[in-house]
Formats: sequence, C-alpha cells, structure tokens
Amino acid sequence: MDHSKLKKPELLEWLESFEVQDWISCVGGTSQDAMTSHIIVAAALAIWYPSLVKQSIAMLVVHPLMKLAMAMNEKYSSTASELLAEGMESTWKDCIGSEITHLIGDIFFQIELSGPSTNVATQIPAVSAAIRETLVEILLPSLALADIPGFLTIIESQIWSTASDSPVHLVSLMTLIRVVRGSPRNLAQFLDKVVNFILQTIDPSNSVMRKSCFQSSMTTLREIVRAYPMVALNDSWTRLAVGDVIGEMNNVTIRVYDMQSVTKIKVLDASGPPGLPNLLAASSEFMVTAAISALSFSPDGEGLVAFSEHGLMIRWWSLGSVWWEKLSRNFVPVQCTKLIFVPPWEGFSPNSSRSSIMANLMGNDKQFSFQENARDLSHADSMKQLIYSLDLSYRLEWVGERKVLLTRHGHELGTFQL
Repeated sequence: MDHSKLKKPELLEWLESFEVQDWISCVGGTSQDAMTSHIIVAAALAIWYPSLVKQSIAMLVVHPLMKLAMAMNEKYSSTASELLAEGMESTWKDCIGSEITHLIGDIFFQIELSGPSTNVATQIPAVSAAIRETLVEILLPSLALADIPGFLTIIESQIWSTASDSPVHLVSLMTLIRVVRGSPRNLAQFLDKVVNFILQTIDPSNSVMRKSCFQSSMTTLREIVRAYPMVALNDSWTRLAVGDVIGEMNNVTIRVYDMQSVTKIKVLDASGPPGLPNLLAASSEFMVTAAISALSFSPDGEGLVAFSEHGLMIRWWSLGSVWWEKLSRNFVPVQCTKLIFVPPWEGFSPNSSRSSIMANLMGNDKQFSFQENARDLSHADSMKQLIYSLDLSYRLEWVGERKVLLTRHGHELGTFQL
C-alpha cells in the first residue's frame, strides 16, 4: 500500500477498524484488545518507521496512547508508557506540547494514591508495582526532559499541595537526578530553581519532610555538585555556593547558603569589573552571556574562588569566620578581594560565551563578527546558543593554602596564587 496517498480519514478508519473479525482473531482477545493493539502498532510504526507511515498518524495516535498509559491496565499500560517515553523527543513532544505537564501531574497523582499518606478508607486500589515502576522510572524522566520548566513548576507546587511524607517528593528528587544526567546543559539555566527545591525538602522547619527526604536530597545535591562546577559545597558540608550560569555582564552573583538552617546568608558580586564592557568589542553591559564557570571553597571553608570563562577571570573572596558572622543575612552583593586575569591557553577560541579581554586586545575579528550576528538573534535563539556552547568541564582545585589549579576536561590550564 502506498502510505503517501493515505488521507487522514483513511488513517482514522484504520485505527477504528479493530472490530474486524480477522484482526480480533489474530490478536486472540476481545474487541478492546484489538483496539488497543491497533493503537500500540500505530504508535510503534510512528516511532520506529516514520518514513513508512503518514506524518499525521502520530497526531492521531498520541492521545489514545496517553489514555492507555494512564488507564493502569495491567496488559497494556506499561507498553504504552514505554512507547511514549521512547518517542517523546522525536515524535510525541511536538504533538502534545503543553499537555506534557498535565501528564506529569497525572503520574504524580497516581504515585500519591499509592503512597503511605493516603487515607486508607478512601484509597484507590494500589497501582501494580510493574506499572508504577514504568511510570516512575521510564515515562516520568522522559516527560521531565521534554519540558524541564514545566516539570520544575510541578514539583515545586507538590511541596505545598501534598503531604510532607508523600512519595511524590522522593520521586521528584530521583527524577531530577535523571534529568541532570540526561540533559545537564538544558537544566543548567534553571539551577537556582533546582537548588531551592532540594533545600526546601530538607528545611528544618518541616521535620517530617526532612526526615523522609534527607538521604535522597543529599544524593541529588551531590549529583548537582558533580555535574555543575558553578555549584560548590565546602568540605564540612555547612555552606553551599551557587553561581549564575547565564546572566547579564553587569548583574552576575553567587549565592551562599548555610546548610544547617537551609537559608541564604550571602550574595557575592561577580559582575564584570569597571571598564570591562568597553574593552570587549561590540559588547554591552546588558549582554546575556555565560557567567560563572567554576566555584570552589577554600579548604578552611571561609573563602571562595570563582572562574568565569567570559572575560577569563578568577575572583577570590577572602572571608574569615568573623566576617561571616558580622555580616550574616546581609544580602548586599560583596565585591571580591582579588581579581586575576587568566591568559588564553593554546587552542582557546572565543565565541559567544568565551570572550576575553586578552582575545579582544589581540585583535580577534571573530569575536566582533559573532557579536554583530548575535544582535540579530532573538533572546530565545541567543539562549539556545549559550546553552549549546556551555562548557561544564572547568574545575578549580586547591593545590596549596592560597593556590588554585584551573583545569578543563582534566587538562591543566594554569596555577594561580591568590
């Protein structure tokens, strides 16, 4: 059959032709089994053999497939969930758009129903372990990756709308780990939201949630620190620093949190130094660019060092314990104690997020042409370029009491005395 000549009504007719006796006998079940099989076969063809089927078949089959996944049918729901997950990025995402968040909400509802906090008298029969496992471990991560902002909004709302000991919070944390591993760059622009969510789950004022989530929250936080060099914990795990991944040159900050009270205690100013915008060709102090590339607390936990790829600068805040106590809870951005310009290394190539004073003074014309082109890009396109070129391989390692080693992809770029 020439599928290119099939019209939408004919496709719909095929999907609804499950009552044909030959198909029912082939499936070996009821007419409902035959209908379900049609949906699954059509979905599989749309994912695995898109060139063999009409493009509109994906749009026709996606909603029945979603209903089937959430029907909690022991025969077919797991298969439907797996098909949704496998084709989410390539096939279904464009078809369902904003409905992704509704599907995430439906999954959390099912998780809540099967949780220990549900009233026994009104509890709906628990979802079978196999279906719940498929929803949580396969479908939910794919939905979260497809709509990261929507996923973060939902898990934030769950903090206040569900019981403190609900399994929803644990599932949210575990799914965050999957998103970090699956799409670290796309999640990077929402790091503040992610960190705030994790901190809320260990808030001492909510002892029930803290007790329930603490171990998973710490595991998730460790994963964040591992994946994002602009997030750092001191050795004693008493302070957490989170730097802006992307921001305006004149408004870049690092937030420092106290891990015992789970509150913000300091804001450090990492904006471009006076005169920097004028030194960079065709740049603007309001230009959005990569901001903090790496952070590290000093071994004693009282100081913080930051590296910014844009501008090739290392900043050092020497903050003694007395200083921390004196200015506790003061959120006026604190200027750095010392600023060091890092010379470009061999193979360094400035682009949208990798521009430097040195590169500009050396007359690099590529920087100018790129920024000229960037003016014509929409904000969304500029963000996409920044995220695509975001380098998460920088690391700052202490090699002495006041000396740090800067590395990229494990290669040493230089040692700097603070």
